[in-house]
Amino acid sequence: MLPVLAWIVARTPIPVANVLALLLARVWWYLLPFRRALAERNVRRAFPGYSEREVRRTLLAMMHNIILFYMELFIFERGGEKLAFEGTEHIPPGSYLVAAHSGAWDIGLATLASSTPLASFVRTPRNAWVRDTMAAIRERHGLLSLETGTTLADGLAAMDAGRSLLFIQDQRFNAGILSPFFGVPCRTSPAFGVAWLKKPRPVWACWQVRLAPGKHRFWVEPFEMPVPTGDKKADVQAITDALNAFYAERIRQYPSGWLWLHDRWK
Repeated sequence: MLPVLAWIVARTPIPVANVLALLLARVWWYLLPFRRALAERNVRRAFPGYSEREVRRTLLAMMHNIILFYMELFIFERGGEKLAFEGTEHIPPGSYLVAAHSGAWDIGLATLASSTPLASFVRTPRNAWVRDTMAAIRERHGLLSLETGTTLADGLAAMDAGRSLLFIQDQRFNAGILSPFFGVPCRTSPAFGVAWLKKPRPVWACWQVRLAPGKHRFWVEPFEMPVPTGDKKADVQAITDALNAFYAERIRQYPSGWLWLHDRWK
């Protein structure tokens, strides 16, 4: 069923895909509210002053973005319009990149890998077709996927081979350290901070937003790292806190572009 749907979606005009995504977002909200209560709780935790209408508007826009993104992913893979990038021409090989689940994430990841040698830590999908399909898309664009089970040493080896290394910083990591996110401590992976202290390199922060159906803005900007003190534990904490603060600020600017379905504060 999934391969058939993907084949149909890949041949759907963007305006039609946009209307379908709007309708399906409302089906999710009113009829099939999978994780809706969690998403509402997350938004209220991050934006305690939001009214019910603002929460609903944010989450409907988020779901519309997610559904349309997956449609766009297959449309773009057939040769459609690519993302416009800003700043990637300045990234020297062997740099660090940090990112979050914003906008058309996998489209941005594939397009970024097309412009600079890149390795990224990614979670392995459970569904076999999704896993194989995403692996093929990423490989086609030159991305080295460091999937579940790979180690930090594998990522650092990829950097030594000339690739930049990307960490996704906004996922809950049950074995991680507590770090404030929107003022509330949550478990966050310390891997990036540990890696940077082992191998200091330039760091670039990534973010993206939807401009219109089929059009996205993706930019990369230098990230100023906290000055190391020599206390490894304190330095990893400071790095993790700085990145959580950075992405919380970006989410405040573009709240409907983030994945509120994730149980970030569990």
